Amino acid sequence: MIVRRSALTILISLVMSTTICGLAIADQKIDASYVEALSEFLKIQNAGSEIEEQMTYSATQQAFNTLAAQGIQITEPMQAIILDEARKSFGSKFNDPDFLAELYAPAYSSQLSEAELREVGAFWNSSIGQKMISVNTALAEGTLTALQEASGPLLRDFEKNVDARLLAAGIVQQP
Repeated sequence: MIVRRSALTILISLVMSTTICGLAIADQKIDASYVEALSEFLKIQNAGSEIEEQMTYSATQQAFNTLAAQGIQITEPMQAIILDEARKSFGSKFNDPDFLAELYAPAYSSQLSEAELREVGAFWNSSIGQKMISVNTALAEGTLTALQEASGPLLRDFEKNVDARLLAAGIVQQP
């Protein structure tokens, strides 16, 4: 049996790992003006609501996986409770641009000076930057759809080849 992960699950996993890495380096002291510039940058991009949603759904998915691994059938009322608790536990924390700026400052400061960060922020605050923000979801959906369509035929061959090799290696048995 081949395990498939959706692009959204992979994206959420990447965000979670990025956030966890951010927690590991968050002990570094960064100049307050840098953190303020980063907070403004995150506000311009409305990053808080994006991260809030990703963290909430990641926590929800982890809870579902834990329950499913225990053989528990997940019902709609259970989904509602878990999602509500995830929003309370993770959503409010990760929707705060100031919290995110403190969290992300070590990673950003290792790559961008404060002047560069402010320049990037100025771009995102410009009319073309704002347009990019407004069309970003549509672009992401369109490009994801194109990737899925292009990978469909490859996935079938991939699964066939993996199944054949696992069978040949004696790892799985003929169905």
